[in-house]
Amino acid sequence: MAELFVPKIIDELGDVVVKQLGEKINLVMGVVEEGANIKRKLETIQNVLHDAERRRQKEKPVAKWLEELEDITYEMDDVLDEWNIKIQKPKYEGTHQKQPTLRNKVRSFIPSCCSCLKQLPVRSDIASKIKKINGKLELTLEKARQFEFISSGGIHDSQDFQRNMTTSIIDESGIYGRESDKDALLDQVLSESSSQGRDGVQIISVVGAGGSGKTTLAQLLFNNDEVKNHFDFRNWICVSDPFDQKRIAKAILESAGKGSHFMLELDSLIRLIKETFSGKRFLLVLDDVWTEDDSKWKPFQDSLKDGAPGSVILVTTRSHRVATVVGTTHTHQMTGMSDSDCWLIMQRIAFARKSGDLCKKVERIGLKIAEKCKGLPLAAKTMGSLLRFKDTVQQWQNVLDSEIWQLKEAAVSLFPHLYLSYNELPPELKRCFSYCAVFPKDFEINVEELIRLWIAQGYVRPNRRGERLELVGLEYFNNLAMLHDFAQFLTKNECHVLHGIDYEQGTGRNLSTESARHLTWLGTERAFSSLVIDFGRLRSFFAFSHGRVAPQGSARHLFCSLNCVRTLTLSCCGLHEVPTEIGSLNHLRHLDLSWNLFETLPEAICDLYYLETFDISNCGDLSCLPQRIEGLVHLRHLFNLITYEVHQIPQGLEKLTSLCTLTQFNARSNSDDLAILKYLNQLERLRIDIYGEVDFGSAELGKKIYLHEMYLWFNPGVHFMETPSCIESMELPPNLQQLALDMYPRNQLPSWLVTKSLVNNLTKLIINGPHNVSSLTDLWKLSSLEELRLIRVEKLECLGKEFFGITIALHENTFPNLRKLHFQCCPNWTNWEDLSEDDEKVDVSIMPHLEELHIEYCKKFETLPHRILGKISFFKSLKVLGCNKLRDCYSDKIGDDSMKISHISQVDIS
Repeated sequence: MAELFVPKIIDELGDVVVKQLGEKINLVMGVVEEGANIKRKLETIQNVLHDAERRRQKEKPVAKWLEELEDITYEMDDVLDEWNIKIQKPKYEGTHQKQPTLRNKVRSFIPSCCSCLKQLPVRSDIASKIKKINGKLELTLEKARQFEFISSGGIHDSQDFQRNMTTSIIDESGIYGRESDKDALLDQVLSESSSQGRDGVQIISVVGAGGSGKTTLAQLLFNNDEVKNHFDFRNWICVSDPFDQKRIAKAILESAGKGSHFMLELDSLIRLIKETFSGKRFLLVLDDVWTEDDSKWKPFQDSLKDGAPGSVILVTTRSHRVATVVGTTHTHQMTGMSDSDCWLIMQRIAFARKSGDLCKKVERIGLKIAEKCKGLPLAAKTMGSLLRFKDTVQQWQNVLDSEIWQLKEAAVSLFPHLYLSYNELPPELKRCFSYCAVFPKDFEINVEELIRLWIAQGYVRPNRRGERLELVGLEYFNNLAMLHDFAQFLTKNECHVLHGIDYEQGTGRNLSTESARHLTWLGTERAFSSLVIDFGRLRSFFAFSHGRVAPQGSARHLFCSLNCVRTLTLSCCGLHEVPTEIGSLNHLRHLDLSWNLFETLPEAICDLYYLETFDISNCGDLSCLPQRIEGLVHLRHLFNLITYEVHQIPQGLEKLTSLCTLTQFNARSNSDDLAILKYLNQLERLRIDIYGEVDFGSAELGKKIYLHEMYLWFNPGVHFMETPSCIESMELPPNLQQLALDMYPRNQLPSWLVTKSLVNNLTKLIINGPHNVSSLTDLWKLSSLEELRLIRVEKLECLGKEFFGITIALHENTFPNLRKLHFQCCPNWTNWEDLSEDDEKVDVSIMPHLEELHIEYCKKFETLPHRILGKISFFKSLKVLGCNKLRDCYSDKIGDDSMKISHISQVDIS
């Protein structure tokens, strides 16, 4: 993705040259000048990249030119890594050496000179690589001239992926699966509440992916008889892109019967719109809106705001950001159609004028093809059009066996609509989107892990210096609609998912001549050993083998070959040993070795200067962490949960001041282990396993302003003295949002649990196994709490009204933001005290926003507090599991007890 990497390299080139000059490091004469030449060439290329990317799919020579450019940028990215290491690593290593005496300084003079001479071949190697890249870039610039690219800001009239203009006309006989959407939107438009809309006008946005049926839904509404009778004016405007204010203004006036106004300027047109629509109840449909520039929209908003109560502006758009810009008062989110509805659409088109015999023969295949449509009606129409020309069962089977992006006819019709959304994305979001093709179909993607993978590849770029990359990545994710087939279509030359079964059967492809950059392997070691791949090109390698691979021989080969890899995942591969060659993977940012069998890690791992994420969770045989761990200077996330044999954390961890995640930290009794955490002030997530009396003060948790998630586990086999120094004196992180207390040892919950910072910030609390705690008072004071889980509270027998603070402060609302309340494995809990008649007379709300109540394996629990639950208007879900007495109360579905929970929409008692 040159559109992303070229500006990235331009920026980094400038940075690394400044660093070299600042550190007074001379790699070889002329290297700075070579770097400056590369920077100038890339800046020239950057100006035409947008046009080149636009032409990539339709002009093969342009696509080839972009691939060559991307190869160069990848190569330059690697060189910049090496260059930066040579500048920064000696500087870092120097800070960790003891301060030299005068004698040592004198003695070290000659060796330091020799050291410079030893470095000369390495520096010369970097300089020669830069010179070579400069030459390649010169040839690339020469080739670019033949394409006559348009520079950024130039005007072009492209026929590529043009947006179709829409009208209000529709044939309703061919519409399936949108009844519920139509009814919901109709209710919103015609409801009494619409007459109370802001400034008399309600703005409704229909938001969904390209091809999801937004325009169809708007057409159904526009032509509804009730709608026709409800409004004075109905106007349909296809806005599309660009947002031409004068064209749109003229179209609005013409559709209102005001004739043509070709000679008027925008100001006069806007005034005329105001005069025409003021005091009238109107429906204005603005179909296919793209602009996020609120200054272009505001004149229309101002001119229409005086419409009569009940007026509606209906906007269809692919972007929630557009919906925000236009001042939406209600959003209707398009959802995917069912596979059966997609099949109905396909049938109507595919079986036109065909015999019934074929229809019956291919029905099973057709239903499976419908699943490929992913709920998009446009995809169903496209596949139906394609299948209309397939007259045999085998031809239908061939369509089923093909990936949708391999079907040329489908790609021509379907993907232009998707390209419209894709091309609107900035380069970094395009790259993040297409990287999702490395995952197998139906693979469950963890959002946080995906963001870390994006960061490892250098795709996430902060908008301003110091901005946290994970937050930027989350913003990227929230702006992307993940469509896996389309991602694979876009990256079919870069991302490959290989299935081992193909290679065991001899049907796998030889990728030695292909341009794979990101490879996912699903298979066994035997099949893996038969691969012929240029591993030296790979920037990502994933092995999702679920224990089927034990690549002892393959692992060493891998680590010797993956010279450019940024992301390496070998999870659950049966690894008994991690080869020392791993230390040579200089560019590695993300390393996942979780769920493996090795007992030690080589110290060479600490040579991975750029490593940001290191996952060794669930490596139960691991006995220790590398002693030189301070060498991982860029480490941000250490996932080491369930590494119980690692009893001591190396002291060098205290120097990893960029660390944001630490999922297991052992604090031994009467030790200074917690002092290691003192300077780790970037921590966001932390778990501490406590093995006795410890000094929490040495960790200085109160200074960790980013720490929002903390898990405290107390070893149940250790006696905790009832001294305030251990627990009660703990200084809390000021912005903590999620807290878990596991095996809490004292008789009462800590008093700091309801201090001001937690009351105002805590959204999730888990209390697990507090064997000595019988009372849960004061928790009601946690006004920000959204989720509360109480697990294995063995001494809990009665949940009294004091749990809600009713006996203390009748005038206060309790748990005002609680949405989820879970009780699990409370073996002695029998009663939940309900409100009395007198209590109900008092104006106090209890859990007013509760949506979900789960009670599991509380075998003595007998009855629910019906008066409390009956007062909760948001209550949606009740789940009762393994509670025999409670189950018996509600087994009679027409009994009194069952009637008392009939207002709950989802009830599961089993």
